Amino acid sequence: MKNFVNIQNTQFRIPLNSLPAYDGGDTVILRLLSMFGVRNRLELGDVLGISSGTFATWKTRNTTPFELLIRIHLATGVPMEYLCFGHEGEAVDLMKYGVSKKNEYIDGKVIGIEDRLATYRLPSLKIFSIENGHLKPKTEFFADKSFMQLAGLVGVDADLTVLESGNLLFINSNEITVSNGRYLFAINEIYQIGVLRMLPDGHVYLFHDGDKYQVDPNTTKIHGKVVSVLEMV
Repeated sequence: MKNFVNIQNTQFRIPLNSLPAYDGGDTVILRLLSMFGVRNRLELGDVLGISSGTFATWKTRNTTPFELLIRIHLATGVPMEYLCFGHEGEAVDLMKYGVSKKNEYIDGKVIGIEDRLATYRLPSLKIFSIENGHLKPKTEFFADKSFMQLAGLVGVDADLTVLESGNLLFINSNEITVSNGRYLFAINEIYQIGVLRMLPDGHVYLFHDGDKYQVDPNTTKIHGKVVSVLEMV
């Protein structure tokens, strides 16, 4: 009952109880032509497995081909919001999740599509939490381009995500040389996140509540630097 009342009193970005003005017909067809970079509807139909008669029906009825848009989203990672509504000037990377069908020669071995598909998966974020000083896996979810932009992760190398006080901290585990910032580190294998800084004396210090503490490199291991934070409000 509580959830029902909360939902009833919440305004969502897109109303749940009414049909949004999805693009359809010629608008969607032209968007797909541009997105796939094909010359005409014949080529587009060949790519998508759709007949010219189907395109004509979409145009006549101003139809939104929801199943196709979902299929394109799942196959390529292009955001559903873009496919349904479009955004002028937005560039999409169709080949982001594609796997080449051509054989490659690596270290004298032939690597075919079967080998690449065996290890292929959509990009995902593995989320951990620090519980009683231990780093424990919480969940894993796939993240599309829109989310990565929202989190400020486009162009940022982050391969570890830690949930702390309701916020998501994105960490680059390759940055293990301390300069200045927030870091994931462990003292005698007890994990924590804190502000570390190297001072002119050449030593690394932990700054906490206005005090500083010299870090012992013999007992402390740096596991990465926080490169972006997604705050929950």
